Amino acid sequence: MIADLLSWKPLAAGTAATPLSLTADEGTWIKLADFKTHLNVVLIFFRRMDDNATEAFLKAVQAQSARFEELDCGIFGVHTARTDKLREFRSRLGVNFFLLYDPMAFAARGFRASSRVRPICKDTVVIVGKDGNVLHSQRGFPDVEELLSVLARAEGKAVPPPAAPAPAASGSTIRDPGKGPAAVRDIESAEAIRMLEEKDTPFILVDVRSKAEWEREHSPLARLIPVDELPHRYAELKQTTHVIFVCQAGGRSAAAAEFMTSIGASDVFNVLGGMSEWTGPKVSGS
Repeated sequence: MIADLLSWKPLAAGTAATPLSLTADEGTWIKLADFKTHLNVVLIFFRRMDDNATEAFLKAVQAQSARFEELDCGIFGVHTARTDKLREFRSRLGVNFFLLYDPMAFAARGFRASSRVRPICKDTVVIVGKDGNVLHSQRGFPDVEELLSVLARAEGKAVPPPAAPAPAASGSTIRDPGKGPAAVRDIESAEAIRMLEEKDTPFILVDVRSKAEWEREHSPLARLIPVDELPHRYAELKQTTHVIFVCQAGGRSAAAAEFMTSIGASDVFNVLGGMSEWTGPKVSGS
């Protein structure tokens, strides 16, 4: 069916969770690996911030946050909006768990919580156990009691009794949240060229456009890694510092740069205007 070609089935229970390392709405760097052995994690991937179903589910989870904490569980929402928009959304809803910025739905793809074609999160809830394996994965927003039951079975405990709605708070109850990410710095093409042409420069230029765009014209100083391939190819760069990203106009390269900082990279730059405003030499072909 066409629907099967456009989306994945949710991950099966027992599947090893894929790595997740994203920036939270208030700037904290969240790594799923930090919670292994001591905390279960609920990941709520959501597509929209302007519909009643999403708001109702996030508020329902917040209202029972004390019961989740009794079962050694941390909660995160995941969306493709930038951190400033996520902060506004979380403040409006009054929830105290972090919302994570997933540029281009990179992390969502690993959890089969995105479209195969479009870079968007799809409404999906995944529970990752303390052992790093998936306990539960479900498309859409399930009943909160169902999630609590899954966690209670994993912990060998009874489901905690219903609690009154928890008050909103500005902080998070998550333990060991990691460290804040480095900031991406925007630069003009002239500055990028100067940095790349310095003697013994540590900087590399990464073009994150498509192969067709690359073959039409590109900088002879660049190497090609399309933005949707970056999460599983960034190791080819052999460095996570002193990296400059460029695309056609600056949007995809900004997302690529944000991804790199979310996995701990530093000295990461984004070329404003991209190749459309590149002032250095250009070549064509592969």
